[in-house]
Amino acid sequence: MVFGLFKKRETADVILKGGNIYTLNPDAPWAEAVACKDGRIMAVGELKEIESLAGNNTEVIDLENGTLFPGFMDTCGHPVLQSFQNACLILDEDMSQEEVLAALAAYIEANPDNAAYFAYGFNAAFVRNKPKEELQEVLDKICADKPITLLDISGFDGWFNTNAIDQVKAAVAEEEEPPIVTLPYVLHVLSPIDFDQVQASVLNLAAEYCQKGYTTVFDCGAPDYLHTIYQEIIIEMLQEEMLKQRFCGSVLVTRNVSADYVFKKLLQKRTSCVETAEYINCNVLKLMIDDTAIAEEDNLKITPDALKAFVAQAADQGFDIHIDATGKSAVLSAFEAAALARAAGNRKSHVTIAHDCALSAEEKMELHIDNELCEIAPTLGDFNQKYRGIESAENVNDAIEKLTIDAALQLGISDDFGSVEVGKYADFVLFENNPLDCDLPTFRGLPAKMTVIGGEVVYNAKEDRPEDWNEILKERQQEHIIE
Repeated sequence: MVFGLFKKRETADVILKGGNIYTLNPDAPWAEAVACKDGRIMAVGELKEIESLAGNNTEVIDLENGTLFPGFMDTCGHPVLQSFQNACLILDEDMSQEEVLAALAAYIEANPDNAAYFAYGFNAAFVRNKPKEELQEVLDKICADKPITLLDISGFDGWFNTNAIDQVKAAVAEEEEPPIVTLPYVLHVLSPIDFDQVQASVLNLAAEYCQKGYTTVFDCGAPDYLHTIYQEIIIEMLQEEMLKQRFCGSVLVTRNVSADYVFKKLLQKRTSCVETAEYINCNVLKLMIDDTAIAEEDNLKITPDALKAFVAQAADQGFDIHIDATGKSAVLSAFEAAALARAAGNRKSHVTIAHDCALSAEEKMELHIDNELCEIAPTLGDFNQKYRGIESAENVNDAIEKLTIDAALQLGISDDFGSVEVGKYADFVLFENNPLDCDLPTFRGLPAKMTVIGGEVVYNAKEDRPEDWNEILKERQQEHIIE
């Protein structure tokens, strides 16, 4: 049986055959071949019928007896933070001010040749209601001859030494019209991140994702400054035909801030991705709430009332919502906010709540939890952790479902991804050895043989040398500059 044959015999752009195809479609779990056209699955089923869709220009990919699955999706990743960890200092929000300063001093000592120093993740309480000169002097004692820039966990507060402030003042003085000196302006002037170094890290991480079989990655939260740089790099990769995974971005909010600013930023990011939305998009409001953290001021965390307002406005404007909730009352607040938004008739937005709190059946009933709302394990913690999304998997089959059909449901994209079915995007991962024959530890280390996005092979283990990708991208970028 073949699913998806058109009445008019159109020819396929790509046919994949010569292996076993695990579709994740319960009506037809296995297939012999799949045909793709215009980036989507045209037909899937028996080899003889699929071969009849071949034309003069059809590319045929031999699976070489491997096993093909829908492309894996990382729904718990932190690709942005991972890509910056070698270009700056990533701090722990729980660090005391003394620990932050000690870590910064050690980082500067270990990187004496850096032109500037950047760190992310400190607690904004350190800089609240303190004279700027006093804060500058603290950092000047660590390094006075190069600019130091620290960004707090929310991405809304900065901490600078005198050298950095002087550079900003000089830039303002050169402007024909005095600019409004905002944090984004200051970061733009200082440019404390080595762009080339981050680009190399993005490509290295893309290679790791390819080797694990991922074709789509969701970022679980990074400050706007880092997210913007990362997005610029992957847009460059897309333009140079070197994008290795689809990317779903988010706007991170960790405390009470202006809702107008947050949604203006979301709208800007969604608009900026209109032309790339098939591959790169940003349509998620990421909220972090924690009732176990002690904040000196309410506006250094998201209060329950602010949470309700954020969720309601996001749902009203059609943004998806991803909440990491820590602590029982925070979890209950998250479900309550989601229920209120749904009760108001806003059901198009997809809501995910990440938590590790055990809720009773009675509590779930009281919270009006419905099947459209996704619950997952927390995405906080070690952002380098691999395969976080399948920690609770009972076996390999369960793990693959979590990486495909469950992941697509969680991201609200199950109409287009998650299984090998007609009409869905032609995103696949190929393994030489069948993962379903492995145990979970073996599966975690099993290398992918090939990944495909939209019917295009983006990674081939036999032919690709990921260590060369950065130089290839630089050469292509330079060619376009010359043109």
